[in-house]
Amino acid sequence: RKAAQLQRITLRKDRLERDKARRISEAQPIVERLLWFRYALDDALPCATKAEVYDLIEMYIARNDDDISNLDSPKYVHKTKSSKQFLLDALKLKEKREYMEGFEIPNLMDPKNVKILRQWDGDTNSMSRIKTIRIEDPNNINNLKTTAQNLAKKQKSSIHNISNSAMAIDQTNMSEQPIVEELVNSKLLDEIQIKFKICD
Repeated sequence: RKAAQLQRITLRKDRLERDKARRISEAQPIVERLLWFRYALDDALPCATKAEVYDLIEMYIARNDDDISNLDSPKYVHKTKSSKQFLLDALKLKEKREYMEGFEIPNLMDPKNVKILRQWDGDTNSMSRIKTIRIEDPNNINNLKTTAQNLAKKQKSSIHNISNSAMAIDQTNMSEQPIVEELVNSKLLDEIQIKFKICD
């Protein structure tokens, strides 16, 4: 019985150690990102402007570009991609996609949060004190706004056409595809307007 009890204690200890290692492993990329932005922000600045935040995110996403360029150099042309190159390419693509939807960073525009970030030593236990925000790529936002505006114009000019098409559908051989397309565009416009609060 005592041997079984000792075995249970050992197994529980091993499980706790594995869980701890897993949590640290999962948190490590977040820790590294927070620390990168901590040291990237000029110490002389109490906080960052929105424009400076955009620049820092671009710098962060491009941080491995030198390594990628070296691996893409002529001396590697006839070789298959290394696992390192695959990982760097995949990481950059993942981060670009994240930037389109909202890139998570410490809130560098809040002086109080910047102060907490600068006092932080990388300990995962106190990481929750640092407030984070999601920043979207302004180029992507502008493109979506332009798309929304174009769809709005198209919607206004096509409402009359949709109505007429519906009334005359029994009298013509007109394809139903244009009507479906207009309705899809209308739905897309509504979704974009909800996201960006674009009004006529």
